[in-house]
Amino acid sequence: MKLFAPLLVITLLAFAIAPCAHAQEKSADSSATKAKLKEMEDAWEKALLNKDHAAVGNMVADDFAGFNSKGKHRTKSQLVDEIKNETDTLSSAANDKMDVHVYAPNLATVCGTSTEKGKDKDSKEFNRSFAWVDTWMERNGKWECIAEAVMQFPEKK
Repeated sequence: MKLFAPLLVITLLAFAIAPCAHAQEKSADSSATKAKLKEMEDAWEKALLNKDHAAVGNMVADDFAGFNSKGKHRTKSQLVDEIKNETDTLSSAANDKMDVHVYAPNLATVCGTSTEKGKDKDSKEFNRSFAWVDTWMERNGKWECIAEAVMQFPEKK
């Protein structure tokens, strides 16, 4: 019986500590996922700057569904075509703020804002800001954007 009490205390402590260790492990996984998705969002914005439709196409799932800043529904092929046929020339494009929410080990959303500066097809300068939300899913070891919604802020006069 004397051996039983310390063994019981050690066992109970182990059960009490195990969830904390698991939570720390999940937190570390979540932090890595957040960093990875922010990196991918920045790569997406850079691809828009360089009109690199292939780079965006590689980040977007084949079953992607989204809405562009004009409220038009688009598929992956429509998104890629929009980038291919873009008549505006960007001089800068950057994400301003990003907030990542990890819902499961393979599912997350990134809410953010971005700013794009450049010239339109008539060489008129613009400075546009957007709010957006992307939904990401990891499939077969690869993170893909499965859905997106974009809203353009009114231009400041």
